[in-house]
Amino acid sequence: MTKNEKLETVIRTLSDKKGVNIMVFDVEKKSGYTDFMVFVTGTSTQHNTTMADSLFRELKTAGFAKPLVEGETSAKWILVDAGSVVINIMLEELRDYYSLEDIWSGCAKVDISSYLQ
Repeated sequence: MTKNEKLETVIRTLSDKKGVNIMVFDVEKKSGYTDFMVFVTGTSTQHNTTMADSLFRELKTAGFAKPLVEGETSAKWILVDAGSVVINIMLEELRDYYSLEDIWSGCAKVDISSYLQ
């Protein structure tokens, strides 16, 4: 599975599960550990858990070895590390508070519209 195929799987899964305000940054040149940083807002802890569980299943089905998942207990912010794609699933208040997108603002924002069709 290429990094772009993995990204497409992630975006389609988050979109199918009604993730809010999906943003993707190409961080390959600035990061030593991943190519894409994905941010998505969930409407509740249950919604966050559902998105994370779906991502886990879809990535496994697509042939990716077990992704690393952190934060499932509180589910306010779940981090899914899928190697070339790192996904931050956050409640709106945490996403606003930490403003992690600002860290990657110097990186190119990825146009995900083609993945949503």
